[in-house]
Amino acid sequence: MDYKISEEQKALVELAHDFAEKEIRPVARELDREPDPLKRFPWDVLEKGSKLGLRTLALPVELGGAGADVLTLCMVGEELAWGDLGTAVTFDQTWKITHLFETLTNEEQKSKYLNQFLEDDLFHLAVAMTEPSGGSDNIIPYDSPDAGVRTTAVRDGDSWIANGKKHYISNGGVAKLYIVAMRTDPSKGVSEGMTYFLLDPSMEGFDYGKFHDKLGQRLSLNAELLFNECRIPDEHRITEVNKAMEARKTFVLGSNIEAAATVLGTARASHEEALEYARNRVQGGKPIIEHQAVGFMLCDSFAEYQASRQMLHYAAWTASDRSLYDPKMGFMTKSFVSEASFRIATRSMEVWGGMGYMTEAPMEKYLRDVTSFLHSDGTNQTMRIRSMKHL
Repeated sequence: MDYKISEEQKALVELAHDFAEKEIRPVARELDREPDPLKRFPWDVLEKGSKLGLRTLALPVELGGAGADVLTLCMVGEELAWGDLGTAVTFDQTWKITHLFETLTNEEQKSKYLNQFLEDDLFHLAVAMTEPSGGSDNIIPYDSPDAGVRTTAVRDGDSWIANGKKHYISNGGVAKLYIVAMRTDPSKGVSEGMTYFLLDPSMEGFDYGKFHDKLGQRLSLNAELLFNECRIPDEHRITEVNKAMEARKTFVLGSNIEAAATVLGTARASHEEALEYARNRVQGGKPIIEHQAVGFMLCDSFAEYQASRQMLHYAAWTASDRSLYDPKMGFMTKSFVSEASFRIATRSMEVWGGMGYMTEAPMEKYLRDVTSFLHSDGTNQTMRIRSMKHL
């Protein structure tokens, strides 16, 4: 791998870092403390980022976007998450679903929604699979008719009638277009009985339920999607009937890697805060960074950050070339980086000592945020199960 980044990539990283420093960080901590999920969603920040081209970064140039590859998205995502993880996740969800939209939709579907997406700075995307009855079952997948996606879509002439509920959906409640997994053959497991549809939230029978309140990553929204006799025209179907799992491989290719990049950005921010504090906090007659107990923790965090970043960038580089890509790299990169990030943020809080545990210090937010990625985008245990099949 050539570790030299292009001038274009360098410019995008600098743009993202500058945006995170000037627009995200000044508002993130205050919004994080807002109890109402809808009131803390950073619409103004996201709109400003969209005007800079961040929202459409993953869309191919020929469709009006910047055509960024997975490695570029990872580098930009890390910088945005250095500012705030929830804000970065909102952009990243749209990037990830952009891959599906680009690959799966036909020309008629693109002509209906592409211009709306390009012209509206508040137009975000979401994918909906997780339900109360099945999360990990869909990822492994556990291929039993009574497991996984249970939201049904039943054929009715030229339409489908959908009923059921999704929950924990990232960008739920704010996305203007959803790719939704529906069970179209209840006699089969998800690998052979699931279909993807493109849903507009204005469709009759499509509604929102609860907006989830979260420990961390609070500036991103997760919500329930409710379907009650929701009529979906067949022209909104974007995969062959019962072939969603085949199509999902396109999404998985880079999604876990991009997710890992965002959590690493938050871990890096916590490490930088710990370094600054350790250089200035004096105990025992010298800055605490000169005490081995503290210095060793900072050294370990530095090593884990560098190891995570190298693994992440290698996985992202291979994701751009299917002949090089190893599926277990994507799964294990997410697991390795998220767990390393959790350790980095934990050590960073320890460097701050008792002060780090106080809510007026920045460390507790970093720790709350990184914890989310031990479970989101699939638990790390399911990532390992998927990886085992490729050993």
